[in-house]
Amino acid sequence: WYQRRVRDSNVPRLLSLGVDRNLVEYDILNSTEDNLLIMSTDKIEQSAMPVSCAWYPPINKEHFLLIANSEYKYKLLNATTKRCRKTLMGPTLGSHVQKIVNLNRGDKHYIAFITEDKIGMTLLPLDGNPHNTTALLGHCDGATNLVSCPQSRFLFTAGGKVCRMWEVNPDVLHGTAALGGSGLDPFYQLLEGGKGGPLAREMEEYFYYAQMRSQSVATTEHRKVGKYVTLDEVPNIMRALGFYPSELEVQDMINEVKFSQYVETGKTVTEIDLATLIKLYCNHRPVFGLPLYKVYDAFHTLAGADGNAQIDRGLLLSLLQNRGEHISEPELAEYLASLLDLYGSATNTEDKMAAVEPSKVGETLEAILPEVLDADLFTEHILGFVPATVE
Repeated sequence: WYQRRVRDSNVPRLLSLGVDRNLVEYDILNSTEDNLLIMSTDKIEQSAMPVSCAWYPPINKEHFLLIANSEYKYKLLNATTKRCRKTLMGPTLGSHVQKIVNLNRGDKHYIAFITEDKIGMTLLPLDGNPHNTTALLGHCDGATNLVSCPQSRFLFTAGGKVCRMWEVNPDVLHGTAALGGSGLDPFYQLLEGGKGGPLAREMEEYFYYAQMRSQSVATTEHRKVGKYVTLDEVPNIMRALGFYPSELEVQDMINEVKFSQYVETGKTVTEIDLATLIKLYCNHRPVFGLPLYKVYDAFHTLAGADGNAQIDRGLLLSLLQNRGEHISEPELAEYLASLLDLYGSATNTEDKMAAVEPSKVGETLEAILPEVLDADLFTEHILGFVPATVE
């Protein structure tokens, strides 16, 4: 449970987070002692579990709720609409954040947090820079709670049979942040190989290729190479880099950039530069990638059995269309045709139609896909993942 007076109102607000991934706000003014009324219920996560909530300090014109989740992410939600406005990488310290509290020292703002066994602090504003966080081992038997004193001078943690009192020393955190570098340097360090590594070069190549796509790949006219690409190219670049966001995650990424300056200027952003794209990628991609066992687990859940589960082709295609995020039959046919390399090197609609007639895509897929699929066939031959042994 969480309660606090909002900056622009004298009315206190009471909210709760649940394992059902819902953020519930209660109507305090119209509730009675034996009847707590619900004002709104908003689903704020798609796969992660929200674990803690706090008001984001008044360092922005827009009012935010700060949510920590089980996938090592922080999310800033608009305090009124409850819509996700920003996603940021949180501490990666062996376990995800369990609880967060605000610390205010004059005009400096921080977040204190506990993980399964550590206590730490993060410098605000949040931007995903890992060097803005410092932590140390707090409770070997597990930390269970964290509170701060009103002056933010001391923190108190409980774990096992021990309660500890900690003195807050922000100078150490500022020193750690300074040593980590400025600008894009901390984010390049998050990329495999660093600034000059293959991933960074690949991102740059895709960025400029996206500009070519927007000007038509087949044109022979002089191309204009600039500093920006349109926002609708963002999901294509992310997927080319091996990050496969859901449609909801795509919408969150686009809205994050689109409305990033709206409160200050009243205008939306329609383009993104390479620096912002790198930060967006580092903050939104899964912290530990996509483990193959998750794909197997998902397939076994759909199949309704353990071990080397099998599922009928028609049932699998039906589930892919009707469960989770909606996929139309033509979209599913196009995706499978691309995965199975029916289109060859074709990238635009005209070339795809020339490679395979739209009316025959379904028949071709039926001829290629076996009537019964198992997890190994689906992951290796359809998704194209590297074969691996799953225990």
